[in-house]
Amino acid sequence: MKLENKIALVTGGGTGIGKAIALEFAQEGADLAVSSRNIDNLNAACKEIEATGRRALAVAVDVCKKDQVDAMVAKVLDAFGQIDILVNNSGVSKNMPILEFDEESWDAVIDTNLKGVFLCTQAVAKHMIQRRYGKIINISSTSSLGAIVTGQSAYCSSKFGVNGFTKASAREFGPYNINVNSIAPGRILTQMTRTGKTSEELEQFIKVSSEAAVLGRMGDVEDIAHLALFLATDDSSFINAEIIASNGGRTNLMGR
Repeated sequence: MKLENKIALVTGGGTGIGKAIALEFAQEGADLAVSSRNIDNLNAACKEIEATGRRALAVAVDVCKKDQVDAMVAKVLDAFGQIDILVNNSGVSKNMPILEFDEESWDAVIDTNLKGVFLCTQAVAKHMIQRRYGKIINISSTSSLGAIVTGQSAYCSSKFGVNGFTKASAREFGPYNINVNSIAPGRILTQMTRTGKTSEELEQFIKVSSEAAVLGRMGDVEDIAHLALFLATDDSSFINAEIIASNGGRTNLMGR
């Protein structure tokens, strides 16, 4: 197994992409700590992880709060003794025109998607530097590469920031044998993409999203989990500071 004896912390690990990554890691031998604000989702995810024979720890946390992030990392270290892999996956999206965006909504997106990545990385990297080993995987978005949908000013700004922070982190932590990379998913069918849509709207969303990709389909959470697994293993030991898209070949980005 590719992650035997490794410990991974996955934020936003109770549902969607985060949960799929956690399960993929568990199937490859890792023990998992999963975090989010929803303890019920986390407990359900932990049961699935434990069903693979691996250990699991649920930690309810708001990644926007430094004290909660520091307490989470301390709890994981107390339970497992080390953190080899950090997946910064927690994220939210609020879509509205720029002229209608209220400050509270803007701050909620930026704080969760970007500040949360900073706080979790800062807390975990201190431990990784001491051990001179680590894999940090940030979940960005294809919207950070130019495929920006109307109403996503806060979301795409936060993900552009994640890309920049990924490169800055890789520059600072690389000398300590820590790889920092980012995955930029395209349209992935998750609960987040379903939320707020009627069945007709969801059907149209899937149709349009599928037509926008050369492969002719939306992605699923396992597509992202497979890539995260590669970046979490030493198979990717010479890859650092990269933003890797997984979007089925978005036709509006083919000329980049």
